[in-house]
Amino acid sequence: MSAKQEVDVLLYKLSRAGDADIPTLLLQIEKLLEEHESREIRSLLWENEIMSTMTDVIKQDFELLRIPWSTATKLCTLLAKCCMGFTESQEFSNVFLPLVVDSFMELANNIQGLDSPDEEDFRQCLECVFWLVDYSPTLGQTIIESPRLLTMLMTEGSSSIDVCLLKLLRVVLTQSAASRYHIDHDKLLVIFDEVMLKMTEQDVPALQQIGADVIYQAAKRHQPFKEILLENGEEVMELLKVINTAPGAHDNINMLFTYIGRLKQEEAEKARLNASATKIQACYRGYITRRELKLNSQRISRFQLKFREWLKKKKEREEEERDLQIEKELSSKKARQRRRMRLQEEASKLRTLPANKITSHQHEVASAAASKIQSSWRGYCAKKAVEKMRRHRVETRAAVSIQRQYRLYRTGACYSSTGLLPPGLTADKVRELNTRIQKLQLETGPEMGDEELEKLVLKSQDMYLKYRKNQANTRRVQKRRENLCRQISDRLTQLKSAPSLEECTLEDAKLLSCSDPVILDQARKNHRNAVTCRTDNTSDRYNLDRDRFKYDLISSLDT
Repeated sequence: MSAKQEVDVLLYKLSRAGDADIPTLLLQIEKLLEEHESREIRSLLWENEIMSTMTDVIKQDFELLRIPWSTATKLCTLLAKCCMGFTESQEFSNVFLPLVVDSFMELANNIQGLDSPDEEDFRQCLECVFWLVDYSPTLGQTIIESPRLLTMLMTEGSSSIDVCLLKLLRVVLTQSAASRYHIDHDKLLVIFDEVMLKMTEQDVPALQQIGADVIYQAAKRHQPFKEILLENGEEVMELLKVINTAPGAHDNINMLFTYIGRLKQEEAEKARLNASATKIQACYRGYITRRELKLNSQRISRFQLKFREWLKKKKEREEEERDLQIEKELSSKKARQRRRMRLQEEASKLRTLPANKITSHQHEVASAAASKIQSSWRGYCAKKAVEKMRRHRVETRAAVSIQRQYRLYRTGACYSSTGLLPPGLTADKVRELNTRIQKLQLETGPEMGDEELEKLVLKSQDMYLKYRKNQANTRRVQKRRENLCRQISDRLTQLKSAPSLEECTLEDAKLLSCSDPVILDQARKNHRNAVTCRTDNTSDRYNLDRDRFKYDLISSLDT
């Protein structure tokens, strides 16, 4: 039969058999491994979950089934052979193998817990664990974390069983992946105590030698175990001195002695270095603290100085404000006094004047007030006109600049796209330019190349464009000058036709100067008379002054 058929037959028998017959049937797998290819058989056993069945069977209590424990050991050996060299999937390596190791540890714990345990069965079970750990070193983490390991260490047994357990610990702790194990500190402390207890209670050289090697290897690879050894170094050395070592067993113990002494020396050196570093750090911190205090005192002094300066400036500013307030009050008081004195002088003057001169005096006062009002109004209008001219001039310059750039852009784009001549370049001009080009060719000789001719043509075109641009600029300047003369003429006409006092309302007059109705009436009359008298006499002179003013203004703008 083929391997698949034999496996199917085995599955049929297992489904029909009882619990006591299943271990015996599973032992037939060894025959299948010998007759057929081992890889094919292992794949079939894994696919049909026979390996999982073997794991469950190993965990059973064989005393209740009335089956010898040697059968369980054989099953353990057979399962270890099936697992070694088989890497079917990640599930097999990461999930199933830890379950197999856990079942082997449970079987060893059950054998150790018997009244008269068979040392050979126990040793064979642990050897299966050795095989799997050698095959997959990461299983050491599972063994260390297993609570059955601590149970077996804490159980009192024969020296050969204890030797097997310590060998298992040594194999697990000396693996290449042992430095990556995550072991609880309390568990490591229990392992250390149990190993030391087994070494001191039993006077067996092999046990003592292996125990010393286990402590040495664990301290080298695991920092927590090393710290435990340093904490209990004195006690360990006292216990090792008490042990009666036989010949051949003292080598590892002496090595452990030497290692503990070296650890003590390293710890003493480390303590000395820590003390030195602490002292250096203390000195440095003291220096930093003193420097900070000194800097803080300097900062505080600087802050106090700045604060005093600020207070002084604030006090001076308050005094200046108070002085200004006083001066303002005094100036307003003086202004009121001057006004009062002026009014008193005016009243006293009116009292001293004869009756026939009072009217003329009032006319003089009204004329002065009207002149003041008119000068203020003309100044206001002139300022507005100048500001408007300045703003219009800036806007005009900006618009002209934008238009000039746009015309240049349009002209260049038109010539480059259509190949047409500029508007000022006629056929006669073209012929004249060609004639000049031929003359230049004759003067320079026949050796002038096409590139030089092209450069000359481009140069002549550039010169002509510059000439056209200069002509356009001249016309634009002339036009601007005419516009400015027209604007100035308009402004002078506006100034000449400024509103008279009659056109001003009473409220505007009050805002400009004073609020006395008698003075305002007299100012209206004087203003009307003055305008009537000067209209005929000064018209010619006004036109002459206006032309001279226009000429001076245009000259200044051109400059």
